Amino acid sequence: MNNKEQIKKLKDNAELAWAAYGYFHYFLEQQKKSYAVWLQDESGKNRIDENKKAITKSIDLNDVLDIEYKGVEVIKLDIFGNPEKIGKLGGNFSPLQAKQFFEIYDLLKHCPNTDSGFSATLFGEKRKQINSKTKEKSYTSEYGYINYILILMR
Repeated sequence: MNNKEQIKKLKDNAELAWAAYGYFHYFLEQQKKSYAVWLQDESGKNRIDENKKAITKSIDLNDVLDIEYKGVEVIKLDIFGNPEKIGKLGGNFSPLQAKQFFEIYDLLKHCPNTDSGFSATLFGEKRKQINSKTKEKSYTSEYGYINYILILMR
């Protein structure tokens, strides 16, 4: 492995470790419950619709890592649509970096922090495909993953 390949591998591993700190439990819980975030304007105030209600958005996987959503409150909507504050997102990736990360990796499993501080995240690295006509690169998990990356933290 030459220097360029070693640097790329080191960068990829650092990015994976960094991504493992994402609050993925908000995204995963949202698939079972009604979790969302309040959309905010440039000044950090909640955006309001014509009925004077705060505008909400379901949590996207990219939002968990996106720095533009850092500090945005995660809410749980009850059966009447009333919000209950659950926590805040804390991503540190740029929007493009988050998008590109999830083009290459799938989040397979996430165990949020336990009382002892332990957490684990499992990513699957997608296979790279090159279109023979356009030479465009893309990633797919259709035929399985190249690597499984398990990150344990305490």
